[in-house]
Amino acid sequence: MPIRKELRNSESLDEAYEPQGVWKSNANAWRVCGRLIGTQTAIGLTLSALWLIYSTTAAAASIAGMLIAIIPTLYYAIKVFSNRPGTAPRKVVRAFYVGEIVRLILAATLFIIALQWFGGEFVPLITTFTAALFSYWLILLGALRT
Repeated sequence: MPIRKELRNSESLDEAYEPQGVWKSNANAWRVCGRLIGTQTAIGLTLSALWLIYSTTAAAASIAGMLIAIIPTLYYAIKVFSNRPGTAPRKVVRAFYVGEIVRLILAATLFIIALQWFGGEFVPLITTFTAALFSYWLILLGALRT
């Protein structure tokens, strides 16, 4: 029995693609994205409250660091998971590449803007951003166990 479904001459690989198993729905992916953004927000707000002890400007810079982590993550999730299951694999791969490139450009642009506003408060900005990015490890390790 052949592993691959035989294609007729007029049928492309994209047309013959059939989603299998969990890939019939994006619900699990959206659930993980929701947890990720929620965790990034919780970490960012906690650190912002701690930086508020130091100064209001440091807390504002900390919130900016949180937003620099959240906004590109949200864009990437929308870009990648807006494709319905069963979408042609080339379109899905293109969404991953375009989403990642735009996410990096968006993060760099937001950092440039934040550094213009909060140049003197770099430490709260970068520590909150880094801590929010650490949530990827926390959430994705948990997602792999489900």
